[in-house]
Amino acid sequence: MGSDGKAVRVFLVEDEPTLMMVLEQAIGQVGYEVSVTAEDLPTALACAEEANFDVAVLDVNLNGVESYPMADRLVELGVPFLFTTGLGANRLPERFKETPFLEKPFRLKEIAASLQSLCQELEVH
Repeated sequence: MGSDGKAVRVFLVEDEPTLMMVLEQAIGQVGYEVSVTAEDLPTALACAEEANFDVAVLDVNLNGVESYPMADRLVELGVPFLFTTGLGANRLPERFKETPFLEKPFRLKEIAASLQSLCQELEVH
């Protein structure tokens, strides 16, 4: 929950439709609301301009295209985010070494803990 009592809105960027569906359900189960989704980088960048979300969950690899331009945009917007990846954190560029990430496959409690930590960043801002 945000400080105003509303569910925190999550922007979910994931290229695998089945995983997208599972993540949407999981995020809802732990008390957050997926307000925006995108399956590719151009869609994600366009959605970012709407800014209808509080935090973001960003798959590193979107059908072979790295999502770092989207991550850069989120940094510019001041939106807390985390990466999801099957490749491990050591593959992240230097500028994102401190960015939280979930390594696939992950569990519901890991999603919940990661989102809660992003929300703490929201309260600080």
